[in-house]
Amino acid sequence: MSFRDKVQDWIDNGFTPAPNPLCSKRLVIKNLIQINQLLEDGSPYIASERIKFLINDIESGKCDAGKL
Repeated sequence: MSFRDKVQDWIDNGFTPAPNPLCSKRLVIKNLIQINQLLEDGSPYIASERIKFLINDIESGKCDAGKL
């Protein structure tokens, strides 16, 4: 039995693979650098809003690995 057959057997028996939990490190770092710059420039409210957007993007999958 090949690996492909084994995985198909798991799926046929009700196994549901977990979604990919990884985030793009590059996108998260880019956003954090922008947030840090806002904090250094004295804009804590805008930085707070950017953090909320980043959290929303991560939860919705917009920062998944492999996305531009």
